[in-house]
Amino acid sequence: MPNINFLSSKHYTNATTTNYGDCVLIDINGKLVIYDCGSIEHANEVIKYMKTNNYEKAILILSHQDADHFMGVPHLIENNKISHLYTLLLLKHKDKLLELIGDNRKTRESVTKNITEIYNNIYSLSNNTNVILCDTLTSINTLITPHVKILGPDINYTLEAVAKALDSREGDTINNETIINAVSTQVSVTFNNTKVLLCGDSCFDAIEEVIKDHNHIQLPHHGKEQQALKIWATNYGKNDIIYYVSDNTGSTIGGSDKIYKKPGYKMKNTRDGQILCSLLLSSSASIAGNLGGDE
Repeated sequence: MPNINFLSSKHYTNATTTNYGDCVLIDINGKLVIYDCGSIEHANEVIKYMKTNNYEKAILILSHQDADHFMGVPHLIENNKISHLYTLLLLKHKDKLLELIGDNRKTRESVTKNITEIYNNIYSLSNNTNVILCDTLTSINTLITPHVKILGPDINYTLEAVAKALDSREGDTINNETIINAVSTQVSVTFNNTKVLLCGDSCFDAIEEVIKDHNHIQLPHHGKEQQALKIWATNYGKNDIIYYVSDNTGSTIGGSDKIYKKPGYKMKNTRDGQILCSLLLSSSASIAGNLGGDE
């Protein structure tokens, strides 16, 4: 059955005090796409799922390279479970970044060094022959499978933001999010009348234009209140929107503390267990389990 599965760490060891990060499985018509894998525990759950459902390989889309989205990825690759990994490969764009920085003290070599230092965990995978690395910026609006598309963020927005992060004269945040978080890769999943937006730790500006096109929305950054409030304001009056919170952060960063079980919204949180979104059902009836808002 076509579904999206938000993994929960509720049953993991020390779940209330450990950040196990995000992991979302998109399983449609014999194609499996993994969106983030933030811990070895998640990776082991993915491997079990693949065995149970007869998947030899999956495609992985990494929203960004923070540990709580990345740490399970090497384990999956080592176990030969990933065919293609889509992520931000900024070395392909170093000349444009150098131009945007506009600092004569910077060279191609120094920009290359900066990128490989900041994104060292991604580039540590570049010599692995088990997986093909693909650049998300050159794959925007590309269907990875018939129902899964890399949606954003916009290439100009991303490169301008990253140039700011690489420029020692500038700060490294946008709207109180680190630039690494802000430019998280966004994914759109479309099946029948259901459109699901997955957005990692994106800042609101990066997803503002695409929110209105989706009736199922992952609230960014593990349910961070600042982004959630802006998304709810954008969707004011739309009572059929379902919100998902992937909060497996335990007590480490606060996660969705400020919006957990907030009344007035159709919302499901992995704090309460795995979320299974069936894509065969209507928007208003597609969540397995009880909704966390006012339903």
